[in-house]
Amino acid sequence: MAISVMQHLSLILPKELLDTLLFYLQDLQIVQLNNLHQEKDWQSAFERSLVGRSDETLTLQELKKRQELIERLIVDLEAFLPKKKLFEKLSEKPMELFLSDIEKRGAECDEHSVVQSIRHQLQTLSQLQDQLETNQLEYEALEKWENLDITPSTLQQFRHIRGLVGVIPNQADDSWRVALENYPDLDYQEIFVRDTERGLVLLYRGGQYEQIHPFLQDLQFKQFDYEYPELPRERLAMLQHDMNEQMERIATLKASLVASKSQLDQLKIQLDYICNLHSRQEMKSQLASTKYLVALEGWIERDQVSVLEVCLKEQFGQSILILTREIRSDEEYRVPTKLKNNALVEPFELVTAMYSLPKYGDKDPTPLVSLFYFVFFGMMVADIGYGLLLFVATSLALRFLYVKQDLAKSLRFFRLLGVAVMIWGLVYGSFLGFELPFALISTSTDIMTILVISVIFGFMTILAGLWLSGTKNLRLKDYGGAYNSGFAWILILLGLLFIVLGKLFPVLAILAPIGQWLAILNALGILVVSVVTSKKITGLITGLFNLYNISSYVGDLVSFTRLMALGLAGASMGSAFNLIVSLFPPIGRYTVGILAFVLLHLVNMSLAFLSGYVHSARLIFVEFFGKFYDGGGKAFTPLKPVEKYVKHSKK
Repeated sequence: MAISVMQHLSLILPKELLDTLLFYLQDLQIVQLNNLHQEKDWQSAFERSLVGRSDETLTLQELKKRQELIERLIVDLEAFLPKKKLFEKLSEKPMELFLSDIEKRGAECDEHSVVQSIRHQLQTLSQLQDQLETNQLEYEALEKWENLDITPSTLQQFRHIRGLVGVIPNQADDSWRVALENYPDLDYQEIFVRDTERGLVLLYRGGQYEQIHPFLQDLQFKQFDYEYPELPRERLAMLQHDMNEQMERIATLKASLVASKSQLDQLKIQLDYICNLHSRQEMKSQLASTKYLVALEGWIERDQVSVLEVCLKEQFGQSILILTREIRSDEEYRVPTKLKNNALVEPFELVTAMYSLPKYGDKDPTPLVSLFYFVFFGMMVADIGYGLLLFVATSLALRFLYVKQDLAKSLRFFRLLGVAVMIWGLVYGSFLGFELPFALISTSTDIMTILVISVIFGFMTILAGLWLSGTKNLRLKDYGGAYNSGFAWILILLGLLFIVLGKLFPVLAILAPIGQWLAILNALGILVVSVVTSKKITGLITGLFNLYNISSYVGDLVSFTRLMALGLAGASMGSAFNLIVSLFPPIGRYTVGILAFVLLHLVNMSLAFLSGYVHSARLIFVEFFGKFYDGGGKAFTPLKPVEKYVKHSKK
């Protein structure tokens, strides 16, 4: 059975054991807990205040704040660690601990001290870097005035002679110099020359500033803003001394942060500990409690009940009452779905889940999905080289890289698709666009054969969908729907197939009249059943509309011609790319040609994979699922550890 059989679980226990129980359930990862406040069976009890719930809002808020703070610190701290190479980063395995060890180390950790220590270091570093940046900007601005032997404020203290320090734009000619030298009672000293400006000291008679001000404006003179009593060179020396100290302190702090790998690991453990604690605290808000007792309800797989009973008995003895029962038919819509398939089918659960999980009472279509998707994808890409590359790449990733469970499932999915591509590549005799001599079907000469095969696969897919539609309605005891929407159309389509075969092949001529009667009788059967089930003559109209669906089935069969079209397109593009490279001169063919060969085939391979992925899913969702599948199931989500940074080791 592809959908795991569930049972309803009830637990009643003393209130003081709740935290310990939630911890063990989280470690076991086999129980999904329900929110009892949303359960109809418990509504009256809550309304009558016979039971209540623990208010963990404040605790959850506090845990959330702690979580966010530690997450920020981890990100900030990781920025100081040595950068790892891409392969090293991808292949690095995370810390792996038992949940009990995470819990112990998290509870024993002086979180406040660790957090405050790292925050203090980071804040001090940030302040020092800001100060250093400010000082560097000031140093760069002041450096050009190093040769200034008097401060601007000193020049304003003389009685008879006053002075200004500032800059003017650097001009290509000496017009500025002529203007200054010709101005009466005004002298100047050049301090520096830069690409865009000149630094000057201007001396003038006291009390004449108002007279020279328009002249200075014409020169675009801009005063040097300097308020310190010491000379610029002295100020520069002070800044240099401060910057040296700041750089030393920054280097010391960075070295300390770089060496804080143990603190970073502790923070990661602490974060997972808080997240796990948050999950358990959240569960507390969903239970029902009295002054002394607590009740929990949820779902568990039938084959895991004995495991739960043994574990809880070992830990709690007879302190916890465990009740299980079979699922009632009226609550199947609430039961979560957990798919259970073998290693070859399990990766294709991704396709089913992408559309929607089946409801608990339905059948899992994944086994058929795996077969159809495998064939469709392989037929649309169909190249030994492309399939081999996909298989090897995914196998190496699974072998040498650390990937999480969901990503590993995706890699196994594409690895199987690589096998499909290689199989169809052998059928077509295609290797990187080259046609091999042992091709069973040639993409250049056997186009009609490929078209017929595509339609046959489409015909089989449609029949499978109709069969599942019929069996589904039988389970629902909708016998009229089972016939009209499923079995009748199977017989009609088979009848039409017999007619075609009888006409095309004289040896099968006997099939033509059989098919004719099959189609006619079942078409009439649809009309009769429609009238009987509706108990009105108007049911005849419904039956006629049903028969009109023959056009949609024809459209479905046409849709499967994309299996041929995409396969031929990929093969043709690959062959065209090879032809282009072969036209290169001998020298270019084995230099630039090799690079062009690789790049062009990478493009073709990427397009082929993308097209195969999308169009295979479309054929499954529309032409197959459209016949019988509703979906709408909810995934089984047991209480389990959060694995942000620490991988949970199972005992």
